[in-house]
Amino acid sequence: MKNQNQKINIPDRIKVWCTDRDTEVEVDFISQQGGTIRCAFETIPLMFNRIKPGVYVANFSGMEFVMKL
Repeated sequence: MKNQNQKINIPDRIKVWCTDRDTEVEVDFISQQGGTIRCAFETIPLMFNRIKPGVYVANFSGMEFVMKL
């Protein structure tokens, strides 16, 4: 089983999907720790939590954002 705390290579800009608005947006990578990736959408910090290998989800103001790495 792969270690969930292992760091992965993440680009500085990441395309994520807003499921509520059915649109793709770009976020800026800030940091990663364990199964969490911290990013910024414009100036808003988002915490993406790993839900399965390569898939991370964040919620903000009632909207869901999905990141696939």
